[in-house]
Amino acid sequence: MLVMLACFGGCSDDTGGSGGNGGTAGSGGSGAAGGMGGTGGTGGTGGTGGTGGTGGTGGTGGTGGQGGTGGQGGQGGGSMALCNDGEVVDEVDDTKRCVNVTNLVNEIQAPASVVWADMEVAVSTEYSPAGGYSAEQALGAPNVYPDAADESKAWATLTEDADGEFLTVGFSTAMTGEAVWIYETYNPGAVKKVTITTTDGDKVIYDNPAPKSIGACAHILSVPTLTCAKISAVRIDLDSKAVPGYNEIDAVGILPPPSMP
Repeated sequence: MLVMLACFGGCSDDTGGSGGNGGTAGSGGSGAAGGMGGTGGTGGTGGTGGTGGTGGTGGTGGTGGQGGTGGQGGQGGGSMALCNDGEVVDEVDDTKRCVNVTNLVNEIQAPASVVWADMEVAVSTEYSPAGGYSAEQALGAPNVYPDAADESKAWATLTEDADGEFLTVGFSTAMTGEAVWIYETYNPGAVKKVTITTTDGDKVIYDNPAPKSIGACAHILSVPTLTCAKISAVRIDLDSKAVPGYNEIDAVGILPPPSMP
């Protein structure tokens, strides 16, 4: 303040004085707080979705694997097939079976496995109740065959050509068989029916409606049993009038199937 007054009092200087320092700039005021943001607008409706593209063609399926090999079939139950295997072993035609009337062209050997009847069960008649020509002569292995003759070692009926003649023989041990063998050693061909007694009951295995003479030589009538049921007896019915003369039976056996011991 004093300086300024002295200058006004008449002192001057050609050189201008130095300018004073400018005042310090004031600090700016704080800015006002910002207003609250406005509420956001409602979002626009979404556009309609475009139509989906056509699906691609499915790939070709792979080649199927080869089917597995079928398993082997199970074995048939029991031995039924074997029990059905009984075969005719002798010729009925006497021109093929016989030579010189009563002799055989071929003698048939019974397998060692054949089981022979060992019991007399029933008989219509017998030429003798004991000894020669009795029913018991048909038991055991054949002892007349291959011969053909009126022989006391075979069963014969009481008279020739009577009605209703039959013989039933038994087996002390019932057994399975594929065939029954009947040895006809005199006037063969008269057998009209063969019936077996089994664990399943009686069964007719041979039924000949028209028996006839089949020559003078011996003959083995072999009849398939067609059953695996055990056999305990065999009945043989004759039509004696169809084959005149005594019709003699030498032996009756059962042939076991191959699976049997």
